[in-house]
Amino acid sequence: MNYYSFMILRYKKAMQPVRCVAAFLSILIPLLLFLIISRSYSSAIFQAGLLFTGWLTWTFTEYMLHRFRDHGHGDHARNKTVQMHHYHHSHPTEIEISGKQRAGLLLLSVASLGISYWLQNYFTFIAGVVLGFTWFIFMHYLLHQKWSVKFFPLLHRNHIYHHCKFPDSCHGISVVWWDFLFRTIPKKNLPISEKILAFYYKKRQLPLTAKKSH
Repeated sequence: MNYYSFMILRYKKAMQPVRCVAAFLSILIPLLLFLIISRSYSSAIFQAGLLFTGWLTWTFTEYMLHRFRDHGHGDHARNKTVQMHHYHHSHPTEIEISGKQRAGLLLLSVASLGISYWLQNYFTFIAGVVLGFTWFIFMHYLLHQKWSVKFFPLLHRNHIYHHCKFPDSCHGISVVWWDFLFRTIPKKNLPISEKILAFYYKKRQLPLTAKKSH
């Protein structure tokens, strides 16, 4: 590859997050304008729209962080959070968020919804973001359980693809539409082998000394 081709490739790669943000803003700005106008006509539509917009904003943030931070390159690749994510790819069943933390997030979401109902203002947008983050945390746990394929077949399949076949694709965890919009999803519904499923679901065996310590 010559220098000119290298610079073009580098430019295209640098522009990827810019294009994603531009696409998101082209959705977000008209939505916010509609909500501002609707406020004087219907408080219910305004509040429901704010909640949805907050949740939508989180799903986009989730996609961007997963794609460009957790699977990006450069100095940030040495970040502890990124390294933990790479470790999770090697050990899919090991998830850092505990059951107590998930329960705490659920309580925080309920509290945020209660406050937004009480205030009836733009705080509802924050509640939507909190709700989206909580859903993301729960969904990531669920997608590593065998039975979740019955309820979330597309998300489940895409997450296995991401872990075991296409680490640079299928970055959405709680939703799939950003992958479709930004074309980071496999073009074909490729089969998943038993070997891949065994790796994805298998619990890591602890050494005998570690088992005795428990």
